[in-house]
Amino acid sequence: MIYASHLDYELCENEESFILKRFDKSVFNKMYNLFNTNNDYKSFKIILSHKQDYFSNASQLKEIFELLSEVFAADGEISRTEKNLYSLFPQNERPGCL
Repeated sequence: MIYASHLDYELCENEESFILKRFDKSVFNKMYNLFNTNNDYKSFKIILSHKQDYFSNASQLKEIFELLSEVFAADGEISRTEKNLYSLFPQNERPGCL
């Protein structure tokens, strides 16, 4: 979620609040520090290395898609870069948006 919130190169207060509603501050800080010590490419590779753990079935894909949609909308707009991330989800797995 931190990676997704930074796709528009900014973590706004609303995005941070959204994430903190789902994870405690220590988890957030650990993930934020991990994100900040890696570049975008390495962060994305870390996410992909856990694909089977968290995105292995349609239910999980739908859940993560919906969370990402909420993160993207938290700052009041969905950037072009954020929209491009949707292309990683199979068309038939996307809920009825975008």
